[in-house]
Amino acid sequence: MKRRNSRPPSQIDAARQVALGALAFLAGDPERIGPFLAESGLSPADLRGVAGAAAFHVALLDYLINRQDLLIAHAGEAEIDPGHVVAAREILFHADIGED
Repeated sequence: MKRRNSRPPSQIDAARQVALGALAFLAGDPERIGPFLAESGLSPADLRGVAGAAAFHVALLDYLINRQDLLIAHAGEAEIDPGHVVAAREILFHADIGED
């Protein structure tokens, strides 16, 4: 049975923005996006169709979190604490559980 998410919509929206920022960061450099696409099995054309899906956001943030060099580079470029990426991943993971 799925749980309802108790987070306010504004937190979920902020977490989605973190994920979309991470996607923009990866997509901004072929050397960053290429390995992500290879690992995920997605093509560049697939990105448009999945970019709004919570499960994709979680997977994208997992990828970034598991590559500390990319996480630190993204956080620096986005001027955010790397912990915000981890927190956004958790928020989106639990939001996805609560979706019907």
